[in-house]
Amino acid sequence: MITKTRPNFRGQTEFKLDGIVPWGRRLDEYSAFFALKDILPRARILDIGGGPSSFACEAAQLGFDVHAVDPIYACEGRVIRERFDATAPAMRTGLWSAAYRFKWKYYGSEEQIYRRRLEALNLFLGDFEGAGRERYLSGALPDLPFGDRAFDLALISHLLFLYGDELDGDFHILALREAMRVADEVRVFPLVNLDGRPSSHLPDVMRALADDGFEVGTELVDFEFQLGATRMLRVRRV
Repeated sequence: MITKTRPNFRGQTEFKLDGIVPWGRRLDEYSAFFALKDILPRARILDIGGGPSSFACEAAQLGFDVHAVDPIYACEGRVIRERFDATAPAMRTGLWSAAYRFKWKYYGSEEQIYRRRLEALNLFLGDFEGAGRERYLSGALPDLPFGDRAFDLALISHLLFLYGDELDGDFHILALREAMRVADEVRVFPLVNLDGRPSSHLPDVMRALADDGFEVGTELVDFEFQLGATRMLRVRRV
């Protein structure tokens, strides 16, 4: 257990992170915050910025056609594990010190979150270094290595909006246009930043995508960890 003095004031940035961290999630989490019950196994799915998530591995085991893209996939598995190990302490400290900004029903504790992230990493690396290696391509928004409409659904988990202080509004618009180039539908979660504030980029992003002719809206999901993070962005071709 991390033992640090818990701050007794609000409004500070508890997460002291160096860029976007390799912090992966599991299939049940994706299913909850992306509301995936309506997705059929024949759907072609892309996990954008998947990092060391085990979603692609676990979904493929259920018969789904899933690929994942992330610049970290250019690295060897041992390097990905080293990056996870290097950033985990800062993430754990941030979760512990900012505990008042989360609902803990789904996970229970910071310790259990870490264990789930480690489970995701181990499942991912087993697939990435084994039979599932072809599922993972190195690439990054806003320039994905896929043809037009190669996928039915693209998922962007804990990347856009969450890191809105580092990725500006123009990047968000370019990134989502690119995601819609390669997929018929895009779902993004969450729509708040690391400090739990609603993203200031969201209104302009939604307006730009609507002007492009896409159907754009936010939808309530049956998941809440960051307080108030209960909606996903859904963009579809009309």
